[in-house]
Amino acid sequence: MKVIILSAIKEETYSLKTEYEIQHTGVGKVNAALSTLRTIKEDKPDLIINFGTAGSLNTNISGLVDCKFFIQRDMDSRPLGVELGQTPFEEDPPKIIEIADHPINTINLNLICATGDSFVDSNVGLEADVVDMEAYSIAKVCYQESVPFTCFKYISDYADQSAAKDFTENVEKAGKAFSEFLLDKSI
Repeated sequence: MKVIILSAIKEETYSLKTEYEIQHTGVGKVNAALSTLRTIKEDKPDLIINFGTAGSLNTNISGLVDCKFFIQRDMDSRPLGVELGQTPFEEDPPKIIEIADHPINTINLNLICATGDSFVDSNVGLEADVVDMEAYSIAKVCYQESVPFTCFKYISDYADQSAAKDFTENVEKAGKAFSEFLLDKSI
């Protein structure tokens, strides 16, 4: 089985030890979508794993977590009669993308990840557990291309006033935590 791990930046995977191929998408939704589509077309993976850092909107959520639901936190077309987070004139995928369970995911917190093109240091106004800048785009491309997908995030900060400082201090811990998780996993 061909598994590819997509992560935004090298700093997130610097200490990641794995047999799987790692590719970096760059930061943000557009970079993530383009990179994911290119990866699917050129490498034809059987599974894409998105791994990276995320800010937690709940101080009870920490460490390595899984995300099962994805929404765009910066899609705001409410004047057109749609909800915050919903893309207008688009019914598929739905506002919140739900991915299928995958055997590698033994964490099973099933969190909601709100993706947007801004680094969050305050409330996002949506019901979500964690925030990032790539996962929704990767999930959407995998959904539309029928490629199995799963997502793991390492909580680097609490999306508050100290988020930038906390992220900088914690980003390299992410790869080590994910390496330990993958040690006893076979896909």
